[in-house]
Amino acid sequence: MATVHIPDQKKYVKAIGLLYEWGGGFSTRPTRRLVISPFQMQALQNAGVLPKPNGAKKRGKKKAWRVLSGN
Repeated sequence: MATVHIPDQKKYVKAIGLLYEWGGGFSTRPTRRLVISPFQMQALQNAGVLPKPNGAKKRGKKKAWRVLSGN
């Protein structure tokens, strides 16, 4: 079970409505937190209620600029 925090009131209400519509178990916690299964989290991400996880972003390698001496 995953705990997600949805700070936006409209998205929180929409998420609860979708979870009721789809059925299945979930629970709520204070300050707009939902305890849901990974399948439900994936479905809410696809519905646009939860942001997609971006994880660690790859950073490009630093380009080494070589100074060529003289002509």
